[in-house]
Amino acid sequence: MVAKVAERRIIVTILYVKTIAAIAMGFLAGQLAVYIFNRMPASWLCDYGQEPPEILKDRQVQRIKGWPWRWIYSGGLACLCLRLVYAEIHHPPAGFDGLPPDLVQLLGQCQLEIAGLAACWAMLIIGLADLKYMIIPDQFVIMLAIAGMGFLPFHESLLQPLGGLAGGGGVMLIVALMGKFAFRREVMGFGDVKLGAAMGLGLGLRGMIFALAAASIVSGFAAAIGLARKKYRRDDLQPFGPFLTGAGMFYIFVLWPMFV
Repeated sequence: MVAKVAERRIIVTILYVKTIAAIAMGFLAGQLAVYIFNRMPASWLCDYGQEPPEILKDRQVQRIKGWPWRWIYSGGLACLCLRLVYAEIHHPPAGFDGLPPDLVQLLGQCQLEIAGLAACWAMLIIGLADLKYMIIPDQFVIMLAIAGMGFLPFHESLLQPLGGLAGGGGVMLIVALMGKFAFRREVMGFGDVKLGAAMGLGLGLRGMIFALAAASIVSGFAAAIGLARKKYRRDDLQPFGPFLTGAGMFYIFVLWPMFV
């Protein structure tokens, strides 16, 4: 009886610590997102060999305003971390034997929270860069791919991440090639192809199918509204990255705990 009470206290303490740490990590990540986006080298926001415009080099110009976005991102990422803390309780990584099951699940390795936070943070920066400057920085695509490896123990098999990697990159590559063949111009950059592959590694095939479908539907509605309001012409290029990364973050935040 005494041992069970002591074990329960340990479990509750660990849960409190992980909850506080999750809030702190999410808050710090949101603050850093705005700071990094405003301070990253101007060359990261340009195509290879392109000279950055002076406005990108000016450190006094805020690429994204601190208020209110700093606090919106902090709150959103803190909620994400909390969500993943409690998701990991029900879906712990394999390999923890010899401890009581509840304690094993709570201890985990904080792997899901760290991987989810890093992936969503990278997707946030990528989405902002593509939305504002029509560029997907390779540096954050690499970070996203590394973060995706942290999801590997939580997939039911290796086929999910490998299928997501091949499917995400493959679909985007097919769309890019077909668009170039049909319209004789680039309709999707190679940055989108690399983004699809990096996202698929973390989300898995199931998650990548959802992200591609959701992003296509939402971007289609957005394009129709923009054309109706005459914000742009039919042949204007529009970024797909913000829709794809937004769908990826939604999957990790809302749907991941239900499907893993």
